[in-house]
Amino acid sequence: MSQFEPFAMALRLSGVTVVQKDLDAALKQLTVRYEPEDADNSFYAQVDVPVENPVRAILDLAERSGAIIAAMLEDRRIGKAVLDIAFDYPSEGEAMSARLPAHAAAAIAQHGVDIEISVYLTDVEDDED
Repeated sequence: MSQFEPFAMALRLSGVTVVQKDLDAALKQLTVRYEPEDADNSFYAQVDVPVENPVRAILDLAERSGAIIAAMLEDRRIGKAVLDIAFDYPSEGEAMSARLPAHAAAAIAQHGVDIEISVYLTDVEDDED
């Protein structure tokens, strides 16, 4: 059975039209990135999500910030919200799989947050040194 063990997770918000201080207060957590996008008065923001217990972290994110994210998407204070879940793929690997539990996916998706899976080629031997 596959395990849900990402090495990183981040909530990525694009098309943000509120200032960082107000966004942090609304989300009830701090953004680690907040930078201008190409469009005027539009920003990209990122919130790192802990991976020690990734399912619990997704559930906590949904509970703490989900309703405000949905409201901000609805009134266009945020253009897009994506939870990026990153996995490593060993360079000598033949296949990989990871199961995202349905209750965790539903908890965040019900607030309009898309889920993106990123896979990065890694070298396991370098990691072991």
